[in-house]
Amino acid sequence: MGTLKAKNRRGDTISFTDPLRLVRIDGLSGLRAENYYSESTMDGSTRTGTKLSNRNLEIEFQIRKTANWNDYLLDEQKSKIFKVFNPKENPIRLDITSKTGKQYYLHANVDVTPTFSKENPAYASCLIQLSCDDPYIYESNIEKVDIALWVGTFEFPLEIPSAGIEMGYRSQSLIVNVPNEGQAETGMIIRFKALGTVVNPYLINVNTQESIKLNTTMTGGDVIEVSTFTGNKYIKLIRNGVTHDALNTLVITSNFLQLDIGDNLFRYNADENLDNLEVDIQFRNILLGV
Repeated sequence: MGTLKAKNRRGDTISFTDPLRLVRIDGLSGLRAENYYSESTMDGSTRTGTKLSNRNLEIEFQIRKTANWNDYLLDEQKSKIFKVFNPKENPIRLDITSKTGKQYYLHANVDVTPTFSKENPAYASCLIQLSCDDPYIYESNIEKVDIALWVGTFEFPLEIPSAGIEMGYRSQSLIVNVPNEGQAETGMIIRFKALGTVVNPYLINVNTQESIKLNTTMTGGDVIEVSTFTGNKYIKLIRNGVTHDALNTLVITSNFLQLDIGDNLFRYNADENLDNLEVDIQFRNILLGV
């Protein structure tokens, strides 16, 4: 069994370390799916779609009693547990570290407040029942792929010859593969960074020909951050340390690009001054189970 940390909407947290002992977490696999079918006069039917059901979780743990244990200490632990796992403070973020050290998180809602069973001399047992309207499990590690950037070419100590030295060079590839090694399609954060004036930057999915384009002129130092995550789509301009809403710069024919499972080829461009543009993509792998 790995480790578990829980944090509710208000920020109350609890870690399942001594005197808490995690016994089991059920529901991290075996996610149910609903398949939809249309009937016809032919034998069988035709599948029209598939929807993942909510994920149901059960967390069982023990409050271990130490040598100097008393009822006051037990009540104190129970109060902390009820405070964190309060249904009125949903959702609960659960951070999980596996035995191998891999880190994941998911968001869950308390369905039944903590249930304590009859105590014995060594410990008190507790069961918490939760459900996840977002059934996916997310890797904590953020993946980052640079699509366009300047590459530095010198190291210290540095000696500069009379002929001069190349301080860096422009990455020549306009098309870069962004591999999604997760188990589901996911959104991403696209960051356009201007080293000088850039007019109307955009990004194209080479395979689907879908694109996202911004109708704006960026100046040196500007960063435009585009989020394409379901339920959290936005476009922000960061200029001189101040963040502005820039959703109105989105060209109407644009798509909030997604990362399909496997390889994703992207090409960046701009209407003017492409060499002043840097682009990177950030995302997390999404899992169906661990």
